[in-house]
Amino acid sequence: MDVLSEVLDTLQFRSTGAEAFKVEGLYRAVSPKRQVLAHIVMSGDCTLDVDDGTGPVTLFPLDCFLMFGEQHYQVTPVSEGAPARLLRCSYSFEQDLPHPFATHFPALLCFRSHYLTDESELGRAVSLLDGELVNARLAIDFVALRLAEIILVELLRRFQLEGTQPVFLAALSDAVVHRALQHIHSEPGHPWQVPELARVVGLSRAVFADRFHRHVGEPPLRYVRLWRMLKGRRELQRTTLPIKQIAEQLGYSSSTGFSRAFRRIFGYPPSYLRKPSTESRTRTATSG
Repeated sequence: MDVLSEVLDTLQFRSTGAEAFKVEGLYRAVSPKRQVLAHIVMSGDCTLDVDDGTGPVTLFPLDCFLMFGEQHYQVTPVSEGAPARLLRCSYSFEQDLPHPFATHFPALLCFRSHYLTDESELGRAVSLLDGELVNARLAIDFVALRLAEIILVELLRRFQLEGTQPVFLAALSDAVVHRALQHIHSEPGHPWQVPELARVVGLSRAVFADRFHRHVGEPPLRYVRLWRMLKGRRELQRTTLPIKQIAEQLGYSSSTGFSRAFRRIFGYPPSYLRKPSTESRTRTATSG
């Protein structure tokens, strides 16, 4: 699995909804804490204001904005009597997981319409989603959620074309740092050290460490440890592998060392994720 796909999967990014709506006057809304909202202006001109002081930003047809985490915002048509029509896609994710993609992502990103040409993958996905929402065809909910996920990835890809990129996305655009991340992700149990990673990508130790830190948002070895814990958490949730085996796969000689590192990152031991929930315990007791 490529680096960004694995990160999105680990953070449990999932599309939770897609809708079209019309703005005829002042429209106020809140983006939920553990969600990302993507908006695409389909017709009409409007302004965006965010309560943190961002704005007003004037948006034109096919402009987009992406909101990350909890924010209060408002959208207003530029001209009275000329409503704006928008598409909104919502996504849930594990915001509390300490991966730099989530912890350093900008609260607001705006994309101008030149990214949404009819010939672009993003433009085609938006057009397909708009058609699904207008025509309400068979299995619309299933199809709309899949198209919304494609739109999110295409927005992230388009942002890589911008001159200024957020931390971690910038790392994926840097061939050297991206190659180091590929090694770390493909072999999380390897005893990586900065000199070896620097040698693998063909840089001096000092230059590599500085470049990695600037683009990823974490020093190389801290990222190695962090990724091991995130991968271990995912394995604990999705498999029945013994904790000792997961620890060994991630380069720990004992489950004790793994548990200590895991608790340091998440505040609870690995065994916590293997305990049945209160609901399941109650259901088991009732059935018995």
